Amino acid sequence: MGGSVQLIGELDALIQALPEELRLQLRQHTVRARINALARIDTSTTSDPVVRLRLELIEQRTAMLRDVLAQDKAAGAELARLVSESGSHLSTIPGVAARAAAEILLETGDVRRFTEPGFARFNGTAPIPASSGEAGGPPRRHRLNRGGNRRLNAVLHRAAMIQLRCDPRARQLYDSALRNGHTRREAMRILKRHLSNVVYRTMLRDLQPATA
Repeated sequence: MGGSVQLIGELDALIQALPEELRLQLRQHTVRARINALARIDTSTTSDPVVRLRLELIEQRTAMLRDVLAQDKAAGAELARLVSESGSHLSTIPGVAARAAAEILLETGDVRRFTEPGFARFNGTAPIPASSGEAGGPPRRHRLNRGGNRRLNAVLHRAAMIQLRCDPRARQLYDSALRNGHTRREAMRILKRHLSNVVYRTMLRDLQPATA
C-alpha cells in the first residue's frame, strides 16, 4: 500500500496545481471517484503548455495508480483465501478484514504461548497504572501502553476504530467507559483491551479441533 499512498499524494499535488475550472471537476472524496472523474475531465479549452504537461503527468500517475490498486485487490483476495485455508475465524470479528487477520496470525504465531493478560501485554493493550491507589487499593486510572508489538497494536487500533463506527456493542462499551468518568483515550484503551481478549479467544478456539 505504500506505493499507492505515494501515488495518491503525487496525484493530489498535481490536481491542486491545476487551474480552478479543471480542479473543480476533480473535487471527489474517494480515490476511485477522482480516477473516474479524470477520465471525464474536459480539457478542450486548455492551451497552456504547463497545464497540458500537468495533465499528462496526471494521466500517467492515474494509470500507475490503477495498476497498483488492481494488484492490491488481487493480493487482498489471495490473503483472504490463505486466511480461510488456515482455519482462522478472525475475519468474523467486526473490523478485522483478511489483511488484518493475516497480520495478527503472522505477528502472534502460536497463541497458546500466551495467557489472555500475556497476549494483551504482548500487543500493547494491557493498561499501565497512571495513578496510585487510595488507601492501599489498586490504581484508579490507567494509561495507554506504548510498548508491546506495535504492528499488532496498530491492527487492533484500526479494528477498534472501525468497530466504533459499525459495531453497536463496541460503541456501547466505549460510551459506558465515558459515562464512568474515563477520558476518550482511556475509553479507547478499554475497547482495545476488550478486542485483544476477543482476538485471543478466537485464536484459541480455532486451535481446538486441531488439538483434539
